[in-house]
Amino acid sequence: MKTLVISSSLRKKNTYKALKRIETIHQAMYSCEYEYLFLKDTDFKTCLGCHLCLTKGEQYCPLKDDRDAILSKIESSDAVILASPNHSMNVNWLMKNYIDRFSYLLHRPRFFQQRFMLLITSGSYPGVRAALKALSAAVSGGTVISRLGIMNSPGMNQSKIAREHKKLDTAARRFATGMEKEHQFPASLANLLWFSVFKATSTAHAAEYPADLEYYRNKAFFTKTELTSLQRGVIRVFTGLFSVLIRKGLV
Repeated sequence: MKTLVISSSLRKKNTYKALKRIETIHQAMYSCEYEYLFLKDTDFKTCLGCHLCLTKGEQYCPLKDDRDAILSKIESSDAVILASPNHSMNVNWLMKNYIDRFSYLLHRPRFFQQRFMLLITSGSYPGVRAALKALSAAVSGGTVISRLGIMNSPGMNQSKIAREHKKLDTAARRFATGMEKEHQFPASLANLLWFSVFKATSTAHAAEYPADLEYYRNKAFFTKTELTSLQRGVIRVFTGLFSVLIRKGLV
């Protein structure tokens, strides 16, 4: 099992220490390999907000850098840990840029084989929930098996430090155990609806989003999962419903 750690921290302090503790627990439980990717050390330019990756396709992004190399590392891993410190009540700027640069994966997901752990380190509770929600947007079809906001304020007493360590250890064990279970992207109701919405939108806005049209055109579902007749019916009904709502300008 290979785990890729993507960290947006600019220093090897609290976030890095938490990640190494997770790695130590994981390796004590199961055989696994860890690779660390620090965004600060990559050639990963700032998103221009041109939306070409969303509309025409990711190949039209004017920024030529390590984006595709990062994508390849994710897809060659069994699991990914996305880690960021909480800055100004959200992920820090490097992680936000990561999310923005891969925003097209919200429309055209592809990490169906990967499992994720989301980690936020913070000096205070405000913003942790928002930061974890932001990280959730970056999993692109992956399954989140553990998420954690861990406190590390300078004035913490030993009792609180021990509680945070215990919380971290529990999340790390949950992640390690989840990695050992057989995994398949679920055709859950939420995922069926997600697919239906984007399939309907890709057809209704084909001229504006040709990349989405190409992605969804011949797909019965995100993956080649054998759907039941009920699941296929759900997709037909909701794709039709959303198509009508889009035409009427209600969504």
